[in-house]
Amino acid sequence: MKKEPWIDVAGVSASGLSPEVRTLAAQAEVIAGGRRVLALLGECSARKIELDGTALRDPGALAERLKGRRALVLASGDPLYNGIGGTLLQYFPRESLRFHPQVTAFQVLSAKLGIPWEKASHFSVHGKETLPWRRMLSSGLAVIYCDAKRSAQRIASELIAAYPGSAARRAAAGCDLGTASEWVETSTLGALADDTRADRSLSILVLFPSSNAPELPLGLDDASYVHDGNVITHPEVRAVILSKLRLHAGVMWDVGAGSGSVGLEAAGLCPALQVYAVERSGSRAANIRCNAERENLENYHLCEGAFSEKEKELPDPDFVFAGGGGAELEEILKQSFARLAPGGVLAATAVLVGSVCVLSSVLQEYRRELLTLNVARALPLAGSFCCRAENPVTLAVFAKKGDL
Repeated sequence: MKKEPWIDVAGVSASGLSPEVRTLAAQAEVIAGGRRVLALLGECSARKIELDGTALRDPGALAERLKGRRALVLASGDPLYNGIGGTLLQYFPRESLRFHPQVTAFQVLSAKLGIPWEKASHFSVHGKETLPWRRMLSSGLAVIYCDAKRSAQRIASELIAAYPGSAARRAAAGCDLGTASEWVETSTLGALADDTRADRSLSILVLFPSSNAPELPLGLDDASYVHDGNVITHPEVRAVILSKLRLHAGVMWDVGAGSGSVGLEAAGLCPALQVYAVERSGSRAANIRCNAERENLENYHLCEGAFSEKEKELPDPDFVFAGGGGAELEEILKQSFARLAPGGVLAATAVLVGSVCVLSSVLQEYRRELLTLNVARALPLAGSFCCRAENPVTLAVFAKKGDL
């Protein structure tokens, strides 16, 4: 006989507890929830655990307090949408949990605004330091769940700081939904950034569709990045490299990252990809930090140090790009390919003759392509223009057998 779930995880709406939740509360030995939610219970025999900041910082300890008891965990809206439900699944087997969703806050807000939301892109800043501003502003209809540190007003200000052209974008804020202090306003992003009424911990920011959006993070101008002199993979080459890698969810190494441009654009194009940039030069690593801070991507990680030192700390890659390496290039390619997952792709570029020789001779049985990219730019000359060729870039692409 299947064992009955012994932890119920139930959503609570702003209007109060449903009859179903009250029945679960009457059966529970332990009830956990936020202070506001627990106050809705009134008198009950169960022991109460307040889910304050301290409890949420140590979910493992919370799980220990729930084990072996008939427990009820209460959360706002749907516990499986950026809620406690996902956390509990890390500590309990699925069959030990039973979920009871409620209407999420955005469903309430969408009804008040009268907008269909099936095509909306959803974001949450809860417990996160990064703000994927480019993805948010590039979405059609975007929904952003805010928190106590970053309210709708503050997120609006951050988005405008990252991309000033977004100030005129139509947007809405919903704060304290379903309570006596509820406030909903439709305006522009700039107006909401200046409105202190949108500075509340329980708030949602909505960005309506707009044609004024940031450019795709692919082949951005060199001026978009801080870099040392000419130590950067130029836009046209960057775009070709990313097309050859055929990115999808997984892990990517960017070895000899330089300015970080290739890895940052990969992370921006594929949010499900975890990118690890390895750079041994302290000054270039500092540039990467500046560029990464600008893009604000939670799936991008800098590993400062020599590849030989950092490689063992990295998870096995599905993709590798080697844009540097010098005298160590051959060893970098061989070691990277050895760690590459089945079906993985390794791409490497070279300008110096010695490095080109390495690309043409190493791992030949796995090489899928070897090509040279020639770019010539128009420059003014004698009242007209001439095309001045840049250094040719050799690109090698290797693939490990397996399912792609």
